[in-house]
Amino acid sequence: MVCPEFPPGNPDFNTQEGYSFQEENMTSYAIDPEDIISDFLRVKLTDPNDRAEDSNSDTFAATAAQTDFTLTPTSGTSVSCVTAVTVEGAGKVKWKDYVWDYQNQKLVFFTGITKDDVVIVTYKEGSTNWIFSDEPDERLAESGWPRISIFTVSGGAVRLGNYEAPVKSSPNLQIDVWAKNGQVFTIGGKKYSNKYLSRYIALQITKAFEDNENDLYPAMFDYVPIGVPRTGPYSNEYQAHHTIIEVNFSVLDMGRVDT
Repeated sequence: MVCPEFPPGNPDFNTQEGYSFQEENMTSYAIDPEDIISDFLRVKLTDPNDRAEDSNSDTFAATAAQTDFTLTPTSGTSVSCVTAVTVEGAGKVKWKDYVWDYQNQKLVFFTGITKDDVVIVTYKEGSTNWIFSDEPDERLAESGWPRISIFTVSGGAVRLGNYEAPVKSSPNLQIDVWAKNGQVFTIGGKKYSNKYLSRYIALQITKAFEDNENDLYPAMFDYVPIGVPRTGPYSNEYQAHHTIIEVNFSVLDMGRVDT
């Protein structure tokens, strides 16, 4: 197995997402469950602070057996998440047909695309983001809130057969919603602030999982909520209100997508 070093960290999103390595005749893309959930929520939620909600698309004419397609967002922005991909008009499935490499801002198809086939990638873009698999920075300005953080806090695993069988993991993920004290946003004609804002966003997260669990497959499946969204302790460090969600998923060969 050849394992080159990971690319340098991104100051906004310090993750190994998009890293790939070769093992025998298989290519594996290293991506944590937290990063998959971050991407899912970026697609399904709407940021009250409107930091990365502009929609854009790139159109490509594939070269022979092309697999990698680098996106070119509007100057001064970056791609937040990919919302749709078509090849010759046929929709493609994230994590099944391709992976999204956030750090390098590119799609990687598992199978090379036929020469001259038209590939259209639709995505959200913006100057910054609001959903991450890391902790908030206490130095964040007002524009950095609200914010969602995602962590794996516990879980179990079992091998599904002999030593060559895949391992099925069952991570418990904690999703923290932070709302800066005093910030007010109007959503659907109603004003939300403080704990009411963090609770509103938390309920939108649970709705996204309930309504769109299939969009995580095959990377993650068997969504199970662990209790209901609950109020977390107020953070004096961040000057922010806090709502906590805990969920459980099943994952095969956690930490990578194999092709």
